[in-house]
Amino acid sequence: MNYRIQIDGLRFIAVCAVMIGHWMAWEAYNPILKYTPWGHGVILFFVISGFLITNILLHQKQDIEDKKTTIGKSLKIFYIRRFFRIFPIYYLLIFFLFYINYPKTREIFPWLVTYTTNIYQGITNEYIGNFNHFWSLAVEEQFYIFWPFLIFLIPRKHLMKFFVITMILSFASRCFCYVYFPHKWMMGAYFTPNLMLPLALGAVLAYVKKYNVVFFYNFFKPVYAYIALAVYAVTFYYLNHVYKNGIFNGIFDEYLVAGVSAFFVATASISGFSGPTNFILTNKFSNYIGKISYGVYLIHLFIPKYFFDVFTHTVDLYTTNKKTAWVCYFVLCFAGAALSYTIIEKPINLLKNRFKY
Repeated sequence: MNYRIQIDGLRFIAVCAVMIGHWMAWEAYNPILKYTPWGHGVILFFVISGFLITNILLHQKQDIEDKKTTIGKSLKIFYIRRFFRIFPIYYLLIFFLFYINYPKTREIFPWLVTYTTNIYQGITNEYIGNFNHFWSLAVEEQFYIFWPFLIFLIPRKHLMKFFVITMILSFASRCFCYVYFPHKWMMGAYFTPNLMLPLALGAVLAYVKKYNVVFFYNFFKPVYAYIALAVYAVTFYYLNHVYKNGIFNGIFDEYLVAGVSAFFVATASISGFSGPTNFILTNKFSNYIGKISYGVYLIHLFIPKYFFDVFTHTVDLYTTNKKTAWVCYFVLCFAGAALSYTIIEKPINLLKNRFKY
């Protein structure tokens, strides 16, 4: 379980990056804060998910091959555990917002309850208010639905080829959307096949870690992760801000982030980072926020409206200072997610112990 310490730290970085992008970057004057692609924290989440989920499934696949369990039993346990982890807090939030008639909830309710808002936005190319980030939750859920079947049914000797083909098809799908639907950027950004590359890349990491552990430990070292990050930073600056290359931003940018994320996820999975990076990833605060990052991500876009419409009136706090508001956003979001985790998520997650792999 040691790998989860630094992995949770990466979750902390990913969710904080997304919050900065949604709350701060768009109205900041600092060029670093304004132009850094904070929203790509979602891509880091996808690589982490692809890695962790495939790691679980590969171990189950080994047990199936060794006749210790069956495909049916493994699928049942996988979906039950995913149900306890994801659905309760998600649907409690959705039905509560439906009950109070929160803006957009009833309008897009069928898409919310079926985890298909990414499809809705791909078709309509419209923002859906404070539900706009739910597209990534939809992508993850759709991934969970079909990925276990493919991992269990495809012979192990063909899995790596399957992962590579998946990444190639994902890239081709993104190119197709960019060329043929240039005015529907959400289709290119939110369509599940286009996001399979970072998920499959995480799966590649899981496969190599299980079946070629010597290579994994020798190749994924902190220095390579830092070099990858530096190369991406330079590439992003020149192609996105100096040359303003539309193809880079429309196709390649997120995939390069996936590549950088892969180095960090792989290195963190063996607790390879030391020094300041290790402290950032393993201190108690970042580790805890990483553990509750699902709840943080789920509610974060609702926080600003809650802050101004409810909280400030309740505690008689009125501010027009953006920085003060930003601090309040983080405090309220972390506190809300921690409360949700303690009261709702953690007790429900304990039920997973009845369905062990």
